[in-house]
Amino acid sequence: MKINKIYFYVAIIILIVIAGCSSKATKKADVDPEKNLVNIIAVLPVENKTQDDVAPGLLRIRIIDELYFKGYSKISPDLIDRRLNELNTEDNKEKINNIAPRTINELVGADGVLYSTLNKSTKGKGFFYRPITLSLTCELRKSENGEIVWKGQYNATSRNFAFTRKGLDMKYYKAYEEVIEELVNKIMETIPYGPNLRS
Repeated sequence: MKINKIYFYVAIIILIVIAGCSSKATKKADVDPEKNLVNIIAVLPVENKTQDDVAPGLLRIRIIDELYFKGYSKISPDLIDRRLNELNTEDNKEKINNIAPRTINELVGADGVLYSTLNKSTKGKGFFYRPITLSLTCELRKSENGEIVWKGQYNATSRNFAFTRKGLDMKYYKAYEEVIEELVNKIMETIPYGPNLRS
């Protein structure tokens, strides 16, 4: 009888694997090549609409790195944060995504501002199966007038399974990093190339 139960649980796990253990994702992006391009992008902290306190910081670092590979010079996130802290006094607290692009230009000299929002971060709590789903939106605006130059949205899910709790924990943390990397890589596919790579 115990053997039959074991086969039953193994069959369930196999069905989960067949249903898809690889990452499934959806992407939405919009770019207008006729719009005036920007040369220096300030990447603001990721606005967090979830309970996940880890992903926003990791996403911002990956976005900055990816922009560098797309031909943009890096602006130190520490410099941006210091300027934002000076702006956001106790009497003038403001959400990151509500700060005008022109204000960011005055603070750090960037002609483009990238606003990002982590909309969803869910993590399963099963013993053998623990999916991860993240959703990110980005919007690039010109500093001088707030015009949207580019925007993108991406949702990714990674399905993880293992026969032991320890094995599942190991796969989970690895998959978490992989989903973040996939989110940034995919969402940045359609952003215009920076001045260092334009022909």
